[in-house]
Amino acid sequence: MADAPQPSLIPALGVVVAGLALAVTGVLPWAGMTAEIDLFHTSFTHAVHGTEDGAGWFVVASGLAASTLGIIGMAKGWLFTGLAILPGAVAAFSLAMFLTDPRGLADRLSFGVSGVLQVHPTILYGWFAALLASIVVAGFAAAALIRRRP
Repeated sequence: MADAPQPSLIPALGVVVAGLALAVTGVLPWAGMTAEIDLFHTSFTHAVHGTEDGAGWFVVASGLAASTLGIIGMAKGWLFTGLAILPGAVAAFSLAMFLTDPRGLADRLSFGVSGVLQVHPTILYGWFAALLASIVVAGFAAAALIRRRP
C-alpha cells in the first residue's frame, strides 16, 4: 500500500502571507471625504483609516487568525489551513458593513456649489486592498480544502 501524497504547503503559505497582508490593510486609509475647490483647482481629502472604525479591527483580527491557522496548517495538516476561509469571510463581511454603516450616512452625503466647491465621499485604496486580501485568503483556504483523490 502506497503512502498517501503529502498536501502541498503552497496553500498554507499563501494563507499566512495573505493573512498578514489582510491584517496590515486595517491601518490603511479606507474612506474619506474629498473637497474639490474649482476656483483654485485643488482638492483635499480627509482620510478615515480602517482601525478608526470597529470593522477595521475585525479585519486586523481576521488577518491574524488566518495567518495563525495557516501556520498551524503547515504543521498539522490541510484542515487547519482550510479553516482560514472563516476569517476571510468575516473580513469580507466587515468590509461590507463598513460601507453600509448607517451612523456614517451624514458623513457620506455629497454636496456642492456649482463651479466653486464639490464635496463627496471616496473609497480609498486600503479598503480595496483589504477586500482583495480577504478574497486571496479565502481562495488559498479553499484550495487547501480541495483534496485530490488517488
